Amino acid sequence: MTIDIIRTDLDIDLAELRSVLARHPFPANQDDILAVLVARRERSRLLWRAAALDRSRAYSSADEVCDEIARSTASGMPPPPGR
Repeated sequence: MTIDIIRTDLDIDLAELRSVLARHPFPANQDDILAVLVARRERSRLLWRAAALDRSRAYSSADEVCDEIARSTASGMPPPPGR
């Protein structure tokens, strides 16, 4: 018997974001994170996800960034374009 793991678009995006931010210095704010994504020419979906972050908050880790994005998605933020 096998157990299939169903990954959602959000899970995939968050995994990519964690990978991108793995070597980024923290604390970081939304502008820092968006700048890294642009500089690395990451997919627009990741930029769209990062746009949901609080502009005035300093995040202490990639996990904190991803948790905030997951919360904003659960609170009714529309899905990113292209899916």
